[in-house]
Amino acid sequence: MNSLQAQPRGVPDLDLPNRLRQGKDRAAHEPDAKTGAEGSMGIPATALDAYKKAERTLSGARPMCHLPWQLVAGIGRVESVHASGYGLRTDGSTAKPIRGPRLDGEQFALIRDTDGGRWDGDAEFDRAIGPMQFIPSTWATRGADGNGDGVKDPNNIYDAALATGHYLCAGGRDLNRLADLDKAILSYNYSREYVNAVRDWMGAYQGGKVTATSDDAPAIPHRPDPAETGALATRKPPRTAEAGATAHTQAQREQLADRSPTPCCSKPVLPQPANKPVKKPASAPDPHANADHRTVTRLERIGDESLGERTVDEAFARRPQVQALDAHGHPVAGTKVSYLITETGTAHFANHATSMTVSTDGRGIATGPVVWAGDRTGRVVLTAVIPGKQSPAATTFTGTVRQAPASTADRLELLTPKLVWADANSRFLDLLQVRATASTKPTPGIHLTATLLNSADEQKQAQESTYGPYFKNEHGAPVRTLVLPPTDSAGRLNLPQLFTDERSGNYTLRLVTPEGVTLDIPLTVRETATD
Repeated sequence: MNSLQAQPRGVPDLDLPNRLRQGKDRAAHEPDAKTGAEGSMGIPATALDAYKKAERTLSGARPMCHLPWQLVAGIGRVESVHASGYGLRTDGSTAKPIRGPRLDGEQFALIRDTDGGRWDGDAEFDRAIGPMQFIPSTWATRGADGNGDGVKDPNNIYDAALATGHYLCAGGRDLNRLADLDKAILSYNYSREYVNAVRDWMGAYQGGKVTATSDDAPAIPHRPDPAETGALATRKPPRTAEAGATAHTQAQREQLADRSPTPCCSKPVLPQPANKPVKKPASAPDPHANADHRTVTRLERIGDESLGERTVDEAFARRPQVQALDAHGHPVAGTKVSYLITETGTAHFANHATSMTVSTDGRGIATGPVVWAGDRTGRVVLTAVIPGKQSPAATTFTGTVRQAPASTADRLELLTPKLVWADANSRFLDLLQVRATASTKPTPGIHLTATLLNSADEQKQAQESTYGPYFKNEHGAPVRTLVLPPTDSAGRLNLPQLFTDERSGNYTLRLVTPEGVTLDIPLTVRETATD
């Protein structure tokens, strides 16, 4: 289990379809609670459309995978109950973010922050995000644009459903084969109970009547945002365990034994007895309380007004900070401070929010969330205020979003040995590395096209070879033209492994930038030695 996506990252909903409960909870013919139709199963209309659209896209992009939309729906059901209870909109977004628990190693996996809090609102540890509960680092490599708006957003069910399809189809899997189907689901969550639940829901959707229900139909949220207070789990909490994976399995077993509705990925809290207030330690003030806001007379900005400049979709390096002070200039702790972005489109917080509220610490300092440059250039205006009618004067910060310069390269160079050879029916031992530069400076983000040519004498014709050295595609088939991943921040790129067939001779590997800058690398394939 090498994938972070497969590690324990929350408690999925392992409740089974009604017809699979074998009379334990209700009869198989009982009408579904969401649709009211006997023998039918409801999926919110937008979620259902997203799942089917993912199947259509993958049937063209990866036809050998045979991805059924019911499999994507099964994962969507187990991970978030199709985003029900979160305000699913027709464009695929949700009114409320869907976040799993903090992956700090206490109950689930330990995954430190990989996205600067961009998607999960946490700059210290990662959280699973969106209706399909992707880990931010997984989304960084597997994210997809399922609704064609030019943005890959894990919080959008169209994007998340398509990315789920690509993820399940990775490695040349054929999901018509039970072994590949099993591996695909395990790669999403390494748990046999999880596999069983997803396959049961997939089978139920394939064998039953699926009804498109209203996106905004009342539903119990599958999993409240752990950042929200007062959200109580309605099921027994999982037993404490030494290892995250063990706790994960115990929680899943308890979910199978108890069918009451439950949040998925928040850390459960025991319900309190009726009419009995929750006691809190006197030394632990409620960080969300704002009882002292009447004593605050001003918010004092820490540092200068400017947040600096960033290009589109970059994070501002500086986070805004203010200090809450009383009439005597003393700091006030435990005070709510709201940060508001008033110039919409040029900037946003995590999950594309334009307002977030934090509390001052013991020094009266409220540190704002990471600010991300939006999809428009222009001036960013960020205001810090204390909510309420008696708020002191607002404090502002400004920044600028500028257009990112187009990445171009004027030179490609080979960084590995110049003499590149291999034996026939083998592979090249040296993995080639190249660098793209512009005026001697590294150029990141350059997509090179690699083409294998028959010999140096035929380079000018630039005809793709039909024999000799080759790359392998995701299905393991030979290919001799390949669009490579972008160059890294240092302008470098490690080329994929090169293989040889039975034909010896001289060949050329040609690398070309989108602007036509070319690098030709001579290759030699030697005849296999015989005794």
